[in-house]
Amino acid sequence: MKKFAAHLLFTGDDFIRNGLLTLDDSGKVLEVSSLGDEIIERQSIEFYNGILCPGFVNAHCHLELSHLCGLFPEGAGMSAFCRRMISSRGNQQSEMQLKMIEYDRRMSSEGIVAVGDISNSSASFAIKQKSRIAYHTFVECFGLDASLAASVLNNAMDLKHLAAKHALKASITPHAPYSMSDALFSATMQGGLADGVISIHNQESADEDDLFRSKSGAMYELFGSSLDEFIFRYEVSLHRVLEKIEPETRLLLIHNVYTSPSDYSYASSRSRNISWILCPSSNLYIENRLPDAHFFASVDASVAIGTDSLASNRSLSIMDELKLLDLHFPSIGLRRLLRWATSGGAAALNLSDTFGYFKPGARPGVVLITDTDLVGRRLRPSSKARLLDC
Repeated sequence: MKKFAAHLLFTGDDFIRNGLLTLDDSGKVLEVSSLGDEIIERQSIEFYNGILCPGFVNAHCHLELSHLCGLFPEGAGMSAFCRRMISSRGNQQSEMQLKMIEYDRRMSSEGIVAVGDISNSSASFAIKQKSRIAYHTFVECFGLDASLAASVLNNAMDLKHLAAKHALKASITPHAPYSMSDALFSATMQGGLADGVISIHNQESADEDDLFRSKSGAMYELFGSSLDEFIFRYEVSLHRVLEKIEPETRLLLIHNVYTSPSDYSYASSRSRNISWILCPSSNLYIENRLPDAHFFASVDASVAIGTDSLASNRSLSIMDELKLLDLHFPSIGLRRLLRWATSGGAAALNLSDTFGYFKPGARPGVVLITDTDLVGRRLRPSSKARLLDC
């Protein structure tokens, strides 16, 4: 049995002052309580100066792109990023394994215990199988040539079965409303519905809005000649997704940089199980713009945090994402930010029984956050997070 205590303990929902956490030897939570107003040194308790919270959940990541760190220019926009990504796939294969091992280890050491990871190949499977992190692998599909839809889907099914052989939880998912023929989009949406969860990039750029609303802009110039006329039935890309959703399906909408209040209301009227995944560092890197996190907080949306890939980020650190959000949206507050990073992410990946909360029976891992403003309950630029040995 182990006992951890700190000036603040975040349960996944709220803070406990001078909180006490009791775990069994396997890391399972036995009890959550408080030491009271007087902190008395007890030999059996490990007391920390900082905040203890459940392990972080990275709800959107591309581990297999770790070798692309620092290779893409910042602020070039989504269309330029897509063009560069298309030309970069398949390069630097010799570096992929070493980089994935390195960043998997870094994520774990900095407090990440579960990841929703996008895979377009099997390159990361063996690493994820051996990792301390619990991965949900989203086998992502894209392709505008309708004649190749069956082939792309069959390849995705093969990857899903291979993931299962590596003891990895996996599901098929579409990439984005603009990057797929209607045949492939419909097939992958059905695959995701069968698996019970869909993760899809949503309203990440102004170019995406221009493409759907007016058949114009940089994305139309990039993809226009290959696009199905079918997609131009929709003025908003999100509507193409929601048309095919069952109300109870777990839907992860990724990025949401240009999601308006009316888009949010429409989506909420069509689905009761949406997680809005924010990846702020990636959005600044590509578009030099942030999602309206204040709006999502104001409507008490179900939000989780992702890092995206190292092609569009300097790290795969949830703490870095929280510090960025705290800097730009100080009114959100640390309690809500930590919810998004813990219980919000666990809900997005259907992992709330195990992760996201300090509650009896869960095994969420224990993260120590240091160098914070404990009185004001704010992060500092120097705040750090690490996973404790449980």
